Amino acid sequence: MENFRIIIDGDSCPVLKIIEDVSKEYNIKAIVFCSYAHVPNKRFDMEYKIVDSAPQSVDMTIMNHVKRDDIIVTQDYGLASLVLSKGARAISPNGNIYLNEQIDLLLYDRHLNSEIRRAGGRTKGPRKRNELDNAKFKKNLIKLIEQT
Repeated sequence: MENFRIIIDGDSCPVLKIIEDVSKEYNIKAIVFCSYAHVPNKRFDMEYKIVDSAPQSVDMTIMNHVKRDDIIVTQDYGLASLVLSKGARAISPNGNIYLNEQIDLLLYDRHLNSEIRRAGGRTKGPRKRNELDNAKFKKNLIKLIEQT
């Protein structure tokens, strides 16, 4: 299990404690990438890579560090798409595993919602997190780890 790492898009990641616990249990290195503007108040027992606050700095730094089979935790469909193309795996903090077969549809939906907002419309935001999201995330993170 030393061949891959858990890489976290740490700008507002709500599952850092779960990642810390699972990474320790499976003896996997976990690295949190975040901008200066989003350093977590509570530090967990993981490596931190802090980058500047320019737009997309965290995403670009992750892309420069990601390797085949790494697990990336991100809410960003665009970043998920890019890491999947490099042979990495990706999971959302809600526990949804991003798959090549679905990523184009997710990106298209994001584009449509952006167009609606640009035209002055409103789109529905994400629902509030709950304990089921945390349980699903942990279960699917372990599933990705054990598939390797």
